[in-house]
This record gives sequence, C-alpha cells and structure tokens, in this order.
Amino acid sequence: MIGLGIVGLGRWANAHAAAAARSEEVEIVNCFARSEASRQAFVEGHGVESSARSLEELVSDPRVRGVVISSPNDVHASQIRAVTAAGKPVLVDKPMAVDVSEGLEVIRVSAGIAVGVAHHARRLAGHRAAKAWIESEAGQVRTAHGDFSNNRGGSMKPDAWHRSVRGSEGGVLIQVGIHQVDNMLYLLGPVSSVNARFAYGALGRDMPDAALVTMEHVSGAMSTVSSSWTTPSHYRTDLLATGGNLMFTLDHGHWPSGDVDDYGTLTLDTGDGDPAAFPIDKGDPLRDQLEELGRAAVDGTPMGVDAMAGLRAVAVVEAAVSSAARRGAPVELEHLVRRAGATDAEVAEFLQQ
Repeated sequence: MIGLGIVGLGRWANAHAAAAARSEEVEIVNCFARSEASRQAFVEGHGVESSARSLEELVSDPRVRGVVISSPNDVHASQIRAVTAAGKPVLVDKPMAVDVSEGLEVIRVSAGIAVGVAHHARRLAGHRAAKAWIESEAGQVRTAHGDFSNNRGGSMKPDAWHRSVRGSEGGVLIQVGIHQVDNMLYLLGPVSSVNARFAYGALGRDMPDAALVTMEHVSGAMSTVSSSWTTPSHYRTDLLATGGNLMFTLDHGHWPSGDVDDYGTLTLDTGDGDPAAFPIDKGDPLRDQLEELGRAAVDGTPMGVDAMAGLRAVAVVEAAVSSAARRGAPVELEHLVRRAGATDAEVAEFLQQ
C-alpha cells in the first residue's frame, strides 16, 4: 500500500478518506489540520495511523509518498509549493488556485513534480463515454451545455470560509459550476473567449448564487455552463453534434459514493428513432484519482488532470468574474493569461488542443 497524507480535514476530506478505504493500492497514513480536535476526529473516524501538527511535519513523514490537499481555496497554491518543494506529488481539490497569476506560479515551481487537480467529475462514466463518442462517432460538436446546481449555498453560515477567502467573488461558479467548466474543457478543448452573467440573492450582494457562462472553444464549438446554489440538486451535460445529441444526467445525491456511476444515465438521439441508452464503463472517480497519485509517487507517472488543466478552469472562472462585472462583455483568454505574466510558450500550451 502506498501511503498518502491529507491536508485539510473538512467535509470533502471525508470523501477522500472513504475513497482510499475502497482502494487496494493506497492508504491515508497521516493528516493535518490546524485544529487538534479536527485531527483527532479524523484519525478516529477513518482509522488513520497518526496526525501531524504542521504541514512541514506531514510532508517530512517518510511514510507519506504523496499528499492530498483538501483545504480552503486560498491556500491551495502555497500548500502545493510546500509539498512539491519536498519532491512529493500532489492531488489538490479544485480550484488549483484562485487566479491565473497564482496558477502560473504553481506550474513553474512544481516543474518535474506531478500535480493533479481533483476535477473528478470528468472521470464519471458518462463523461468518459462522451469523450470517446466525440473522438470516434460524433462528427462535429457544435454546441454543448452543462448544469450543476444544488441548494447548499442557501444554508451556508455567515462565517463559512467560502464567503470570505480570495476568489470567493466567483461564488457558485468557483465552488460548484467549475466542475462543468472543466467538463467542457475536457470534452471540447481549450477556451478562447468567455461571456458571463451572475445573479445575487441568498448570499448577498458580494457573492453570486447563480451563474451563466458562455464559452467559445479553440475548436470552434460553443458551450454554456449554468449553476445555482439555492435550488434542488441538478446535474446534466448535453452535447449537440452533427452525428447526434448525447445527454448525460446524474443523481447528485451519490456524488461522493463509490457507486456514483450507477446513478448516471447516458442517452443518444441520432434523429433516426427514439433516443437509446448509450453504453458506459463504470468506475470509481474518487478512488481512481487517489490511485493515480499513488502511481505518481512510485514512478513519476503524470496525473491525468494536470496543473495546466487546472489552470484552464481557473482562467475561465476569472474571465467570467471579469465579464459579469461588465454586464457580459467578452473576455479573451489569451489576453487574460498574458496579463497574468504568461510567456509565449505558456500561452501556446494553454491554448493547445
């Protein structure tokens, strides 16, 4: 078993721990959070061998071969730097960073060390099958739409870190909708231009609880992403192509579960008859990305959702915030990353299909 450490012991750390318990390849052997009570509860709740009193102590533990970062968004970049400086690979919860400038710095300082971003939604069976369909049968995808909504924002406490850390101006988009942003990047490739509008309600005038984003992809396809934080759970991805329309729906209630793929449905409508179920190969997205981190720790195998993929999603969110502030004015992604200090080579990789 390959030993992993985890930083940040909140709600989603419990999902990572449950995923590790389903694995025969990796195990969580150490953990860190600032609160001693949180550390003790995590150790007792998940049977972890020990806890660390600092990030430095965790990283220096020889049993810890790779590190999962599940802390608040605004410390992701600094913690990635600390872990990769010790030569250990990282899996970081989305978003990789809170803005493009910070994301570029992460890519530079972690060169040669595997950094993966936990955009596990793209690993859902329906999305993997959709990707294969696009590459073999779809013809040309013209438009796509993704929605991910839930009502967790409506019950968010006033002192929740989601409301105050750097990047929180992205609201529901950086916390929830970014999953569908990444799916569109995965399925249709890099984005060249973004338009967005935000709506404000339950979370006040400074934090959007609904977002609508339009993206123009380098490939020529167009996509939209919508997300709400005060409505019942809804998850759907639609792809409209010359070879048919593919529709994926998911019961979000099983989002962190190992059997989540049992609750997704993929349907193809070719226009020649009734829509038909499209075959999918089920997996365990959360477990799979932890095992990928383990392999990276053993032999340096690159992570499937790497730091550049994480940067692309962060850039779309930053562009959407800028566009929404100007009532939907378009934001060109190349200009955005150049203003953040990207070199010509970094811009070329950012836009590479």
